[in-house]
Amino acid sequence: MKRFASFVAIFVTALYSLQAQVVAFMPQWTAQSQFAGYYVALEKGFYAEEGLEVLIEHFGGHAGSTAVEHLVRGDADIITSQLATAIIAGGQGKKLVNVLQTSQKNGLMCVSHHPIAAPSSLDGARVGRWKSGFAEICDLFCHLNGLELDWIPYLQGINLFVSGAVEALLCYSYSEYLQLVLATGGIPEENLIYFRDYGLDFPEDGLYVQESYYMENKETVDKFVRASKKGWDYARANFDETLEITMQYVERFDVVTNRTLQRRMLEEVLHLQLNPATGRADYAPVSREVFGQMCSLFIETGHLGSELKYEEMIR
Repeated sequence: MKRFASFVAIFVTALYSLQAQVVAFMPQWTAQSQFAGYYVALEKGFYAEEGLEVLIEHFGGHAGSTAVEHLVRGDADIITSQLATAIIAGGQGKKLVNVLQTSQKNGLMCVSHHPIAAPSSLDGARVGRWKSGFAEICDLFCHLNGLELDWIPYLQGINLFVSGAVEALLCYSYSEYLQLVLATGGIPEENLIYFRDYGLDFPEDGLYVQESYYMENKETVDKFVRASKKGWDYARANFDETLEITMQYVERFDVVTNRTLQRRMLEEVLHLQLNPATGRADYAPVSREVFGQMCSLFIETGHLGSELKYEEMIR
């Protein structure tokens, strides 16, 4: 009887594998709490419930390589990306479709060794900036305030700032800033500037697919989105379990970090998902007004040649 039960279990598993739709999913950076909801959706079986076999792969966030590039090359079916990155890629002819907007607030900021009394305080400063992008909102900030910065490229980490090699560092409120706080014991508030406080509170992370994939696999995409929302909702309601799951992925992908950082990161990421208009994580799509404003500003800065059509990117 036991042998028969084992046979049935193996048969059912094999049958599921044959019927499941395989989806290759690639977050835009190394394994961390920024992507916790997707780890939860996989580990709790939410993707499987939708008939999906999801393969999560982190490309590592290496310089000169982005998730969008991997998507276009066919290395992934679905990726996470920032809205600003996707808009600029769209202007380069990459037909991307935003199928879920998780982030509702902007976390990009600048940390300085000296007080930042006004935007002009940064003019001419040596500022660390990622080699792999993610700083487009700061470009808009510089454009609107007439600033010229001496950019010093870096891959990741906080060594440039801690060593004094730069006067200031671009960072995210859920990542490098938290690393700096843990490493230094705290950064004075007057040494911080959040770009969202200067009319640039544009949402960041979302899920993206190529238009061709969306047209051919809309049902699959819808299933992935439903399960991902469920994963993030579960993460919000089960914080400690989510942190444990995240640490498993951190270890699996050999990321050098610690539990304290990942805990604080998860707290901040969940906070940035709250819609300022409702106070809830309701995954509100990017509004037509915000999308148009971003396109117009990127045209002014030369990042974009012409305005994109809202309906073609936001679904």
